[in-house]
Amino acid sequence: MEKLFGSQARVRLLRLFVMSPDDVLDSKTIGSRIHLEPTQFNREVKMLFDVGFIKKGTRVTTLSEGVRNKLKRRKISGYTLVRDFPYLNEIAELLASETPLARKKLLGSLKGCGKVNLVVIAGRLLHEDRSHVDVFVVGDSLKKKKIERALHAIEANLGKELVYAIMATKEFQYRFGMYDRFLKDLFDHPHEILLNKLGIG
Repeated sequence: MEKLFGSQARVRLLRLFVMSPDDVLDSKTIGSRIHLEPTQFNREVKMLFDVGFIKKGTRVTTLSEGVRNKLKRRKISGYTLVRDFPYLNEIAELLASETPLARKKLLGSLKGCGKVNLVVIAGRLLHEDRSHVDVFVVGDSLKKKKIERALHAIEANLGKELVYAIMATKEFQYRFGMYDRFLKDLFDHPHEILLNKLGIG
């Protein structure tokens, strides 16, 4: 994919705009989501703009400012996807084909994050918006910072933020047996179990 489109940075940028077709993304948002250095950002954004894949746009956001947190509306300049760009559907399909690979990378990156017993993905990783969580990890002695770093790497490749939750094994087993609402919602909606050492059916 990187060879086809020129660079990993470009693939990330393409996927970000394809996954956020209605958003106007400013440089700060783009940089934080896909971890691009300023020089990379300027080069890749200019290229996509020059070929007509993205165009300039503005959005209005409401911010709280000052000691009294007074609300102020501010206009933000950025870039947005050109919805009628030729071959957009074909590009989107190619980029979507990378999602299964991202799931495999996620499982590998969780090694060394503690004793992981269960990994469930849902939501954005399955192209679903109904789930409240995208990644659910159950285990013992889990290293939260390492898990966050692993997810940030996946976010950068996918071009979208992921919501995750972690839980100790004993707590999970208790709540699963009590038909906990959060767990029921997770397992009742589309999901995929990547790792299962707990015999969850």
